[in-house]
Amino acid sequence: MKKTLMFLFISILLIITGCGVNSSETAGANKKKASNEVKETGDELPTIKIGWSNNGYPSPFTFSSAGPGGFLHNNFLFDTLTWKDDTGIIPWLAKEWNVSDDGLTYEFQLEKDVSFHDGKPLTADDVVFTFDYFAKNPFPWNADISYVKSVKKLDDYSVEVTLKEAYSPFITEVAGILPILPKHIWEKVDQPLEYTEKDAVIGSGPFVLDHYDEKDGNYLFLPNENFFKGTVAVKEVQYLNVENRVLSLQNDEINAGMTFMYSDVEEMKEKGFDVIKSEPTGSAVRIVFNLEHDQLGDKRLRQALAYALDRETLAEKATGGGEPIVGSAGIVPPDSAWYNKDVKQYDYNLEKAERMLDELGYKKNSKGIREDLKLNVMVSDTSSESQLMQEMLKKIGVELNIQQVDQATFTTALGENNYDMAITGHIGLSGDPDFLRLWFTGEASNAYAARGKSFKNKEFHKLADKQLGILDEKDRKVVIDQMQDILADELPTLVLYHRPFYFIYDAQQFDGWFNTAGGIADGIPLWENKAAFINAD
Repeated sequence: MKKTLMFLFISILLIITGCGVNSSETAGANKKKASNEVKETGDELPTIKIGWSNNGYPSPFTFSSAGPGGFLHNNFLFDTLTWKDDTGIIPWLAKEWNVSDDGLTYEFQLEKDVSFHDGKPLTADDVVFTFDYFAKNPFPWNADISYVKSVKKLDDYSVEVTLKEAYSPFITEVAGILPILPKHIWEKVDQPLEYTEKDAVIGSGPFVLDHYDEKDGNYLFLPNENFFKGTVAVKEVQYLNVENRVLSLQNDEINAGMTFMYSDVEEMKEKGFDVIKSEPTGSAVRIVFNLEHDQLGDKRLRQALAYALDRETLAEKATGGGEPIVGSAGIVPPDSAWYNKDVKQYDYNLEKAERMLDELGYKKNSKGIREDLKLNVMVSDTSSESQLMQEMLKKIGVELNIQQVDQATFTTALGENNYDMAITGHIGLSGDPDFLRLWFTGEASNAYAARGKSFKNKEFHKLADKQLGILDEKDRKVVIDQMQDILADELPTLVLYHRPFYFIYDAQQFDGWFNTAGGIADGIPLWENKAAFINAD
């Protein structure tokens, strides 16, 4: 018997969100209120100006995977079968779907009034073509279609996807990420990585790309007047590559921007700006250990270093206060429904760290320095975390050298295991917990996730594969908990803290922002959710 999943809600991903200034509930209410006011008064639609960085040409093959911006720009233009809003998973191109009891067959019923930006209709042929095309030309963001056995057209608006084996996060991690391509354009393209013609950004999404300045990294998106979900509630969305978002907000150069720093939040609230905080945090700043390093390959040394770091103080200083969460040794944040509350942790304990280093044979000289233990930490920008680490490790006689390199060198070194330790920060921890598998098999799309290929723990990888086939969430969480236990003991990485993101914006321009339940797509804890801009007809 098949179960109808027209409005599929995964209860473990339903997250209560909110902050002191704005919550997902009030944001959702404001979104509806603002939309109604625009319709009733006929006022000019707002122009959204968001401070961000250059993420490349936003075709499905040429955007940058160094952070989520490229994916977010791309999904303004292209739609997926499913999506998320502040309530959880919602229908999108697929108005409903059925899944077989064994989790191997998904039948999607498509919306019938969808057209691409060039006016061509979107049908089942485009969906089948998309899966086939991406099987040969991988999408640069997490969407693992290797589990797909076949995709079959049932009629013009029905598609059947059959999997090789059960893949529990399919609805969010494939159906909710993979952009549906117009067959009539891409079937003629043999080299998609080199294709940057104007029709490379023709999708069915709520926006069309009016302009991309490759040199300056600025984008201009205009509404798709024929969007099937409803009218777009803004005049345009601009992404502007600014150096200082707080200063740009004050100078009215932008009217929305994200920050990690709570000190920025306090300053801008005093100036009348509104703020929404990511809840759950969905992010981490962490130390990646090179497990092939002669000394750091011993987990006892990694554990000793963990005990020596006062991560609560480090987090408060690095973020300027606010509410950062001390990192979980099992990586999954404590504010996630997937968190293992019984996982081993490493509370600040200098005496224990000293004792473990002594037992490992790293003795201090007359100056209190452990001469046989000199380590490097690699960073890709000015890092207060590394400086604080340096000061803290001095207390146990460990000299830490900070190596600052450019971003390209940083990501290359991560991929080649050419470092001792590295500090990296990234997102995706509020989505499906399969990110744990992706991190430690080297399959994560985010270039800053570290490729993890040196983590050889057989039991972890066995569990990582096992959880994919478990459709019952309670049973799956048992396995995810076991994975966290292994990570906490082996400590291939140490999360320093889980940092909230803060979105500072001018509510008079637009007040429809909300936190996406489980994060956009695979757990992006940002606010540029295209659903926020749509007035349902």
